[in-house]
Amino acid sequence: MSLFEGLRFRPGKTFIHRLDPRVKLATSTMVLITAVIHIDIVIILLLLILESLVILSAKVQNLWIKTIRGALPLVAIVFAITFFSQYSREPVISTGLGYALTYSLRLLVFLSSFSLFFLTTTPDEIALTLQQLRVPYEYTFAFVSAIRFTPVMAEELQVVLDAQRSRGLEVDKGPFTKRIRNLIPVLVPLLVNVIRRSYELAEAMEVKCFGASRKRTSLKQLNMSKKDILFLAVVLVLFSIGLSVKLLGIEPVKTLPLLGTFFPS
Repeated sequence: MSLFEGLRFRPGKTFIHRLDPRVKLATSTMVLITAVIHIDIVIILLLLILESLVILSAKVQNLWIKTIRGALPLVAIVFAITFFSQYSREPVISTGLGYALTYSLRLLVFLSSFSLFFLTTTPDEIALTLQQLRVPYEYTFAFVSAIRFTPVMAEELQVVLDAQRSRGLEVDKGPFTKRIRNLIPVLVPLLVNVIRRSYELAEAMEVKCFGASRKRTSLKQLNMSKKDILFLAVVLVLFSIGLSVKLLGIEPVKTLPLLGTFFPS
């Protein structure tokens, strides 16, 4: 369940950790938009390299690698579907391979962008950011709670799986229907734990009079520093360049023809 490691906050004192969460959210959003509007593999690869450098500077590369490793089956599925969906087109290999690599790298960009945001931003900062975006606090609390407990649930699922395997339960062998039936002894304890945690959370909310006052205050306030503004300005300039490249129809490298020279049909 290493895919969910990207949702776990990793404390640190790096420049990325100290950035205003609104700046990090805006940066992640612009990276996602850039990855969506561009089909050129060079730009997608450049985005992934830049994100990797930022992740290294934030010193969260270990959890990021675990997230990417957990997402590799999903990336492989996207690659295969995209590659074979181009089977009827010409040239087959250059077109299919080009699109498959592009969409696979785009998925890695999405995962890296979200992972970087959640790994370097505390749940409290995420809640404050959403509140300043005028998201109702009830929805904010539900979202932050889900982000906080998803890695915990993934860990508990792995613990239950290991415990059942030690008792001789095989969940990876046999026909598909048998595997589904063998998951019942795993899902029942997990469901019990989820319900128990829900009751504990509900009791804690009642003790703290959750929702009693419509005017909520916060101990921490978000204030942008000069470094935050400068960082956001640099990202905006890069985003504007990427948007201009798309609107003007400029391609840094003719990717698909280039692949066709190495993989002729």
